[in-house]
Amino acid sequence: MHTTRMIKALGALSFLLGAQLSAQGPGGILPTPQDTPNRQGTRGANFLHIGIGARGGAMAGSVGSTISGPTAWYWNPAGAATSEGFDLTAGRQNLYGDLGLGQTYAAASIPLIGGVVGLSLNTLNSGNMLRTTEQNPFGERLGGSSFSWTSTALSIGYAKRITDRLSVGFQGKYITEGITDVSTNWVAFDVGTQFNTGLYGLVLGGAIQNVGGQSRANGALLTRFIQTGDGTQIRENRRVEFYTAQTEIPVEFRLSVGSDLLGTSNSLFGGAGGKHLLNAEVSISDATDYSTQYGLGVEYGFRNTVFLRGGKRFYNDDRWVGGNASTYGLAGGFGLRVPLKGRALKFDYSFQNAGALQNIQIFSLEVTR
Repeated sequence: MHTTRMIKALGALSFLLGAQLSAQGPGGILPTPQDTPNRQGTRGANFLHIGIGARGGAMAGSVGSTISGPTAWYWNPAGAATSEGFDLTAGRQNLYGDLGLGQTYAAASIPLIGGVVGLSLNTLNSGNMLRTTEQNPFGERLGGSSFSWTSTALSIGYAKRITDRLSVGFQGKYITEGITDVSTNWVAFDVGTQFNTGLYGLVLGGAIQNVGGQSRANGALLTRFIQTGDGTQIRENRRVEFYTAQTEIPVEFRLSVGSDLLGTSNSLFGGAGGKHLLNAEVSISDATDYSTQYGLGVEYGFRNTVFLRGGKRFYNDDRWVGGNASTYGLAGGFGLRVPLKGRALKFDYSFQNAGALQNIQIFSLEVTR
């Protein structure tokens, strides 16, 4: 019986992964980079693509069908429906080596209104940069004044279990990014679902994110006062406003399939007495500003206390990886869960290879039931 289960489940997973891998080269099921235009840099608020949470980072973003708790508000809001009490998570990630980029996030979930209500904050900061002008390209004569770029998304969401197998969730976002003197603001929405098939621990997840309109930058930096006159006498100062082009945010679609291979009564290889946990997940994502990407993530847990994770991100575009397709997108990490007076304290860490941009490290802390 277990042998039949294994063949069927591994066959399904192999088909999905094989289809994804075959799509990366000529003759794949998806267009090659030569067949598609370069959409990178064509949308605003690109920080929305940077995943949060060390578990998701360690599994290369392949968590959409199995994610739960407050972190789910980023990956798939339907996953937040599993919260049974006040859950809280926070984390920090250092991006791309020593470039000074840092991302901080926090999210909370609480059962309300027959489901789960959540709040989340996601912010990216560039660190201080020296202010320069055309006349002072190195900034020395400006007294060493500095500025920073900040991108922020503030979200409120609602998730609910429709049945014991089906969960849905949605959230609204207020997004802003810019510097002190100029910024751009958007309003957007996410919607997601998770479905447990009841078949060998197989779970499906899907989400559409960042659905919103266009916006243009505004602020004091785009306003000037111009003196007008006849060449000998100034007559008046006229206020002139510069208008930027309308900018959209990147709409993104995520689809994932996960399987509990070991650890529960419905797992492919059985419950293993609750001692060992093993799950795997494959994912596909597409957005309005990048080519289709794929992911594979694996997680092993021992007595629901110590976790080891690994993953790989596959890109359908060599422009992302710079010729390092074998190592670019590799990820790994670990987690520790400590029981704490009826609750649990979780600490997670992940490391991701970003090629020429060096590495991404994520530290997460979560308090759940």
